[in-house]
Amino acid sequence: MQTVPKRLAMKLNLARAPQLQPADIVPIFQRWIQQRTVPGLLIDVIDYKHVPDGPGVVLVADEADYAWDLGAGQAGLRYIRKRALPDDLSAALRLCWAGALAAAQALEAEAPGDIVFDYQLVEISYLDRLQYPNDRQVAATALAALATSLQEIFGTKLQLQRLHDDPRYLLAFHCVAGRSLADSLPSPARAD
Repeated sequence: MQTVPKRLAMKLNLARAPQLQPADIVPIFQRWIQQRTVPGLLIDVIDYKHVPDGPGVVLVADEADYAWDLGAGQAGLRYIRKRALPDDLSAALRLCWAGALAAAQALEAEAPGDIVFDYQLVEISYLDRLQYPNDRQVAATALAALATSLQEIFGTKLQLQRLHDDPRYLLAFHCVAGRSLADSLPSPARAD
């Protein structure tokens, strides 16, 4: 088994429901393209709000996508790294965390006090069904590697739990920390 999936995603859920509606995210993401608010070559905004428990609103970029994700009935920000992942799992997770954190902080700045993320919770998804099928053996191996890497990155143990035992779902883990993970790494710099 590879140590890093071909694509990796992190989702930060909201601490509470905002007044801001999913439709309000479209112009925010469009402005991000114009102002280069988050890192990467930002390309377009796609509206999937009509899909129940779907991706919501997606800001498509070259190396990673940013989504106002409505999956599992919980709104949040999903960072999907689809290219240029390092070969080392810790480095890949650090890169994804920096991208997710940059976007979450930018969204919080768009609606101060209304959009508030819970930085003690993060969902990590392995978007590589071929190398990482959602079965018990692969999940156990991935969980052990993930636990080691996350402790190295954040300097704290996280409670990790596999999200779904059903092989029809992606291999994903729910991670809970005893403190905010937002302070574990330096704040990401704004894109040039």
